[in-house]
Amino acid sequence: MHRLLASIAVFCFGFGISASADGLTVRTTTRMLSDPMAFLFDGQAEVSALLGAGTDPHTYQPTRKDVRGFVEADAVAYHGLLFEAQLLGLMKQLEGRKPVGVASTFQPEDQLLFAEGVEDPHTWHDPILWVDTVVALSHALAEELGVSVAVERVALLQEAAALTDAWIKDAFASTPQESRIIVSAHDAFQYYGTRYGLRLEPLLGLSTTSETKLARVNELVALIEAEGLSAVFSETSVESAGIAALREGAARRGVDLRALPPLFSDALGPDGEEGSTYFGMLIENTVNMVDAVSGQRPEPAPALVEFLDAHGLMMREAAQ
Repeated sequence: MHRLLASIAVFCFGFGISASADGLTVRTTTRMLSDPMAFLFDGQAEVSALLGAGTDPHTYQPTRKDVRGFVEADAVAYHGLLFEAQLLGLMKQLEGRKPVGVASTFQPEDQLLFAEGVEDPHTWHDPILWVDTVVALSHALAEELGVSVAVERVALLQEAAALTDAWIKDAFASTPQESRIIVSAHDAFQYYGTRYGLRLEPLLGLSTTSETKLARVNELVALIEAEGLSAVFSETSVESAGIAALREGAARRGVDLRALPPLFSDALGPDGEEGSTYFGMLIENTVNMVDAVSGQRPEPAPALVEFLDAHGLMMREAAQ
């Protein structure tokens, strides 16, 4: 790691920081950032993310190629709140040499949630909070880059968030709140649970590097049996050994858990598939969570799908 940090300094001083020949470029750490930011910066800058489908930002360590990609970009954005812990050295090296935006600095402190005594970074699971964050972050970067974010695009993105939020609330409405219990691989859905009235029971803590504890496995197995839970969720960016242990423990107690698709927690899905866009991720997670607590798979509202598809915010094929 020390050798890589030394190479960061070499790259930072060895490459120019000016705009690329083909226009401005913005480089983000994740697609939860790049997906809505690309919509806002359409026609102004090209936005891309370092981390793709199934990649865990908590543990990812940058390569020399990653360093080059960030150094050669005109602006950089990341989540903050220690979400990309292994990338912080690179981000600090870039500050002062180019516009570097940190999403967490645009989030009101009274809207941040805590777990394990620290601020929870998984704010994108609340669409209203996240879109407001991305809009503010994009305005700040645009000002430093000398471009502007179109008012019309901001309004469309905010409407997409409002429509998605309303549909998620409606999808859970027929399930009693005491039955809305979700067991997942790690503590990534606190913002989602707070907004939509769910009780979250994660196996691991905020970071995926947390150690799976036998006591926690046993505690969750007892909960599964007592509450008659039908499913537990692995996640696309988290190793599922602990969830497998939960399934085995439940089976020993005569509880046959259903197999539902993994949740998208810290990364979006592969291009063209369910969960491959920010709003598509929220919809797919909701369909599977509602299924887990009610046995019903809600269909996304046609008006929501048409709106997202019409504005390139979710491909219709991925929603079906």
